[in-house]
Amino acid sequence: MFKTVFASAAIALLAVPAAAHADDSREFSHEGVNYTYTTAQKGKVTVINGTTSAGVPFRLYVKGGRVSGTYNSRYVSFTTAEAAKLNLAQ
Repeated sequence: MFKTVFASAAIALLAVPAAAHADDSREFSHEGVNYTYTTAQKGKVTVINGTTSAGVPFRLYVKGGRVSGTYNSRYVSFTTAEAAKLNLAQ
């Protein structure tokens, strides 16, 4: 359940253009939770750092078709295809 909820929110993060600058803070809301984050390109890896409106930190590393990192100090890992299958419009 935890992975599914976070993966559905993370799909919006994956839509971030690779050219986004780390100092460009972005945000979105999903199921009543606001997510604020920045992105940085480190070679072939996109690093997404942020927090939720409840103060929960997350850091994701997107490389190829894989996403891994931490959310609330818990390890998460999923494919971009898994995240894309989830429908944010629900």
